Amino acid sequence: MIKYSIRGENIEVTEAIREYVETKLSKVEKYFNEEQELDTRVNLKVYREKTAKVEVTILIDSITLRAEDVSQDMYGSIDLVVDKIERQIRKNKTKIAKKYREKFQQVKFSQQNLRLSQMKKQ
Repeated sequence: MIKYSIRGENIEVTEAIREYVETKLSKVEKYFNEEQELDTRVNLKVYREKTAKVEVTILIDSITLRAEDVSQDMYGSIDLVVDKIERQIRKNKTKIAKKYREKFQQVKFSQQNLRLSQMKKQ
C-alpha cells in the first residue's frame, strides 16, 4: 500500500496533477508485497524560468529510493522520475537476489564437501 504526500512549491497541486502522480507511481507497487507500506513523498517546484522540478522519495523498511528531474514539462519530469525509481528498485532487487544466490551456492558447495569427506572416511 502506498501512502502519498504530494506537496507543491510555487504551484497549486490540482486534482489532475495528484491523480497523474498517483497513477504513475502505482506502477512501482508490483515490485513489493501487499503487506509492505510505502511512504512516498513527492515535491513539485516551479521556478521563475518556467522550469519544473519533481522530487520523489520512497521509504521502504530500511531502504530509501530517491530521484529528481528538472525540465520545462512537469508531466514529462514525473514520467522520468518514475522511470528512475523503477530502475533503482530493479537494481536493488537484483543485488539482493544475487547476494542470496551466492550464499545458497556456498552452502550447497559445503554440503557436497561434507559428503565427500564422509565418503572418504568409510
